Amino acid sequence: MTVKKVYGLDIEILFTTSLWATVLTALGVAIWLWTRRKEDSSLPALAGFCLSMAIWCLGHIFALEEQPQFAIPLLLANPLLPTSFLHFVIVWLKDSGVSAFNLYKRIPWFYGLAILVTVASVITDGGYLSPWLAFPSFFHLAFSGWLNLGYTVAVGIFAHILLLYGFQRSQGNQRRSIVAIFAVGAWGFLLATSFIFPSIPSRFFPYPMLALPSYAVLVVYSVVRYRLVEANRMVSQALQWFLVLVASMILMWLLLVVIEPLGLEELSHVPNFQLLVYSTVLLLVAWFLYEPAKRISERLVYPGAKIEDATLNKWVSQLNRVTSWQDLATTVETMWYDRSHHKAGVAIVDADGEPLVDSGNSTQFTCVKRSQWHCYLNGWEDIAPAKHYMAEILAALLPSTCASLERSIQLAKVEAQAERARIEQRHLIELGGLTAAIAHELRNPLNIINMASAQTEPVIKSHIQNQVARAELLIRDTLSYASTIELHKTEMDLMLLINQVVEQIQSLFNVSIVVQAPETLKGHYDGPRIQQVLINILENSAAFINQQDGGRILLSVEKEAGTNTLILTIHNNGPQIPEEMQAHLFEPFISKRSGGSGLGLSIVRRIVDAYQGDIQYREDFGWPVSFIVHLPE
Repeated sequence: MTVKKVYGLDIEILFTTSLWATVLTALGVAIWLWTRRKEDSSLPALAGFCLSMAIWCLGHIFALEEQPQFAIPLLLANPLLPTSFLHFVIVWLKDSGVSAFNLYKRIPWFYGLAILVTVASVITDGGYLSPWLAFPSFFHLAFSGWLNLGYTVAVGIFAHILLLYGFQRSQGNQRRSIVAIFAVGAWGFLLATSFIFPSIPSRFFPYPMLALPSYAVLVVYSVVRYRLVEANRMVSQALQWFLVLVASMILMWLLLVVIEPLGLEELSHVPNFQLLVYSTVLLLVAWFLYEPAKRISERLVYPGAKIEDATLNKWVSQLNRVTSWQDLATTVETMWYDRSHHKAGVAIVDADGEPLVDSGNSTQFTCVKRSQWHCYLNGWEDIAPAKHYMAEILAALLPSTCASLERSIQLAKVEAQAERARIEQRHLIELGGLTAAIAHELRNPLNIINMASAQTEPVIKSHIQNQVARAELLIRDTLSYASTIELHKTEMDLMLLINQVVEQIQSLFNVSIVVQAPETLKGHYDGPRIQQVLINILENSAAFINQQDGGRILLSVEKEAGTNTLILTIHNNGPQIPEEMQAHLFEPFISKRSGGSGLGLSIVRRIVDAYQGDIQYREDFGWPVSFIVHLPE
């Protein structure tokens, strides 16, 4: 059965009205997005998507008007819709890993291909107009039109795959926006697919397309909700008016039900659609009259209480310049007295209930920090209504000022701590230079002591030389620790260096070191620094195990797949490191190794930091002691 009317309205008129509403809504949203393009680089592409939707709906309007010369090209331009959406997704997700695919440079190709598909569909008669249901003319797809639709769907799917990729690599509000886009996308798919009903063919009326005006708004809102505060304000106002419209419709319907028994039958049989029109017009009139009526009522109730925009801007400017709680209190008191010639104090209380400022005046602006800042009037019962009204306006400005001032004070404290840290760092640098100078100068007297010991008895000579060697070791490590770590990378086969270090440690300490590594390991490394890392860790390991039976060291060398990060793993079965030492293991002079300087692992840490790498002490690899070093190439 062919549908002719819905709620007493001709279905063709209702359908055309919905399409025109979609065209105007999409155009309006596109213009609004274009005016905000400087705030977000992805908004022009989203505006293009809304414009494409308006063009597509305009094609349906021409189809209903039986004008195929306009309708068919506009409707076969369908690929521009998902292409502009894909353009938006690529730009919007540029910071979420999508830029790695280098798709931004291919955007012109996507548009070119969409235009090519459109032109080919038009040339090959991809669609035609024919009567369907109650419509004297409606768009039907031909063979090439179905290919056009398939390409359109494929581009849309690709755009949503990119959204899924971005979802995995984004967080916070962007992830929420992606979820909202998917939800709105499902809604849009439901609305738009009904346009192919005539081509299937199907006798179902395309009721979903009547809700198309909502789609453009929902798509845009799902994107800008977390980026443009203005959008939330506008949607909030629109939702309020919509709820008022629904409530008024229900009340009018109830009123008509009540008045029918009273004999007002003509009024009670007003069509629902006319009720909707009457309610909408009434709300529009109320919306236009609201602000003038508000200003008139305020002047009648609060005579002389008008506050000009210039005054409000001046107040905001003065409040934005305050630098302390006392400054804020003084500023508010001065602003209020200049405006009203009436004295009022200020009381400010922090989250712990401690008063930050309290003027002691009986009439006060009181600001209290709970979860957020709240400001209200205290002791204003005997104040004239006009002044009371102006005070409420001033009090409404104070919560944001208090929150901003609190953040500024906290930031100032952080900056002060950072400045102290910079001073301490500079002091440490100076101390490091002094330490290096002293260590260097100590070598001359040590050389003299060493030469003088040559004429002493063998036992004394050996003791002196051992102590001089120990002092030399301490000086060497001190100079190494105090010096600036700079990396000088060259291309090399790292395994040649590693094998040399292993042979050296084995000969010095008489220990066995098992090496698990490839035969060659080429890359760009600072050989001397890596040599120092290996020597310091292996010497420590060897010193602890060479006095025990069955002492073993395992050195594993590999590259992390996909990152070229060098991973050095050194295990030994010596005694476990005491738990109280583990947290300070890489600090100077922590080591308990006999004959060591106490700086070996500290130097290793500095070299690893210079590489922007990582070193960890572990006990969960099946060995008592394990060190894992990551050095990016």
